[in-house]
Amino acid sequence: MYDDADEREADTGLGDFEFERKFLLRELPAEAASDPTPSLIVQAYVFAEGGFAVRVRIKGPVGDLDLDAEPSALADALTTADDAVGTLGVKGPANAGTRYEAEREIDPLVAGSIAARSSSLIAKVRYSAWLGEDGWHLDRFLADNAPLLVGEVERARPVTDLAIPDFCVTEVSEDSRFGNEYLAHHPFPTWAAEFADEYRLLGPGFMQTLGENRFGE
Repeated sequence: MYDDADEREADTGLGDFEFERKFLLRELPAEAASDPTPSLIVQAYVFAEGGFAVRVRIKGPVGDLDLDAEPSALADALTTADDAVGTLGVKGPANAGTRYEAEREIDPLVAGSIAARSSSLIAKVRYSAWLGEDGWHLDRFLADNAPLLVGEVERARPVTDLAIPDFCVTEVSEDSRFGNEYLAHHPFPTWAAEFADEYRLLGPGFMQTLGENRFGE
């Protein structure tokens, strides 16, 4: 299993930067179902404009929570969950798979209480798995953004020469519409048909500036 603790391999001296590539998925792979401890994540966006965002997140075990509940109710439920973690994050615009992100842990009761009172929310179940040489996060979005499925790979340095599994439809690393801060204000079903038309016209696309893309591995 792949866990958040593995996201950054070591202190590379690169500070508060994340190196990530993101993909639209056609389905959740079997590896996701094998994750014994998927996480529920609820995120509130205090500010989001021009690629910049301020985010409050609460994350905890799915357990027996009702995932059909409103995101605000899920956030409230997580405030008292065992092993819940609250964070405050500040993000800058993404550029070629690199994005500034400073994230600090805060009291989960505070994080959950802020999220429960916010209107711009994202709720998702996150599965984690090692696939080949990389740890993947596989997100199943809930509530207004269902049935969106997104997978991402993060490394301590730029994500080059990536093995891209068959369940990836197309890369969305540089499509700001798939940023959580955008989805919080513009749920995926409201523009999914427009995206589908674009896909039929243009087909799949993958970044060509980060080494060799290897498919079906």
